[in-house]
This record gives sequence, structure tokens and C-alpha cells, in this order.
Amino acid sequence: MGKRVAIAPKLTIKAGERIALRDGVYLAGSGILSIGDRTSINAGCIITAIDSVSIGADVMLAPRVYVLDVDHRFDDRSKPISQQGYLVDPVVIEDEVWIGANSTITRGVRIGKGAIVGANSVVTKDVEPYSIVGGVPAKQIGERPK
Repeated sequence: MGKRVAIAPKLTIKAGERIALRDGVYLAGSGILSIGDRTSINAGCIITAIDSVSIGADVMLAPRVYVLDVDHRFDDRSKPISQQGYLVDPVVIEDEVWIGANSTITRGVRIGKGAIVGANSVVTKDVEPYSIVGGVPAKQIGERPK
């Protein structure tokens, strides 16, 4: 485990074997975070699980990836956003996924097995297995060879 890893006291972690948490990783929330075998979470990543975030086996999160199963509500103009509460929806990152540096994975997203998320992307919709996505918002830009 890297130096200066912060883990929220109410977060439940279900961890596989040979997981790497690099320097400055922040694990937050009060839900369940599942991490599969041989997964690497690089420096500066932030993962927030208010309900649940599931990260499969052999997953690579590059530096400064954000994974969040929560977002602020903002549908009532009569109240400040800070007083409207939250929307929560689980995130699932299946096995063998590679997420590029500085990417954000938003609530309710499922990233399919073997997919690649390009650096600096914002993933707001499900990603098909073995596809390559990138951009803001992320869109499919390719597919891994068979």
C-alpha cells in the first residue's frame, strides 16, 4: 500500500489478493467498495462509494482517476444545490478494464470487461465490453482487436 492512503472509517472494503494502492489514494463513503484480484489503483485516485462501487480483477486505474456513485441533486431552483441532497447509483467496473489518467466515472455507470477509457475522459453512460471510449462525455472511438 502506498504512503498517505486515506480510507473513510465507515466504508466497507471487500478486497481480493495482490491489490496495489499507490500514494495519495483516497477511499471515501459509507457504502461497499469491492476490489478484485491484481487490481492497481494509482496515485491520486479518489473512489467514493455511498452505496456501492465494484471494481473487478486485473483492472488498472491510472493516476488521478475519480470513481463516484453519487452526485448532487439540482432539480429545485428554490433551494441551493447544497441543500438538495444526493442521487446515488452503483458503479460497476468489470474485469480487465484500463482507465486512463484524469478520467471520471460517474454514478450508475457499468464499464464492460476488457474496455479501455482514454485519458481525460468523463464516462456518463455504460461502456460495452472490449470497446475503447474517450472524450467529454466519453463516446466509443474504437474496439479492441479480437
